[in-house]
Amino acid sequence: MAATTSAEGAQAAPDAQPQAGDAEAQAADASEAAATVEAISLDEAKKLRSEAKGLRTRLKAYEDAERERADADKSAEERSAERIATLEQELQSERSARRAMALQVTTMAAARKLGFRDPDLAHRLLGEVEYDDDGKPKNVERLLADIAKQHPYLVNGTSDFGGGPRGTPPANDADMNAWLRAKTGRG
Repeated sequence: MAATTSAEGAQAAPDAQPQAGDAEAQAADASEAAATVEAISLDEAKKLRSEAKGLRTRLKAYEDAERERADADKSAEERSAERIATLEQELQSERSARRAMALQVTTMAAARKLGFRDPDLAHRLLGEVEYDDDGKPKNVERLLADIAKQHPYLVNGTSDFGGGPRGTPPANDADMNAWLRAKTGRG
């Protein structure tokens, strides 16, 4: 079917989209789309999913085979260099984990020794820590002492966050256990 030409010189294709105001054509397109959706049955959809799954499995197998072929093409030196790089990364991560653990243990011990109320908070407040050649922290106790000087409320035996003195109970208050024994006739 040939395209037609209008008086202005513009061409209209026989399969042209309907104009925005053409409600009849839009309704026809909507019903055609609905018919297409209904045409695909549930069985066909399951079949397509199964086929896609099979294709993904085959693709993975091809990718694995290609990777093995590429590894086989590498020289022994290249494989050794890759292995060395991997091992160096693992070693570095192990060193940093061991260093972090040593810092935490040292900080907790020093915080308890200095009387911090919350050793975990003391650990989080630490500044720049120096390490010796073995990777052990060396200035933790000094840093915590400085923190205790600057913020004495973090250490036991100092002010109690503005709660006032707790004091001792009045002398006429008896011990709770003694009171209970007296009330139950046991004592």
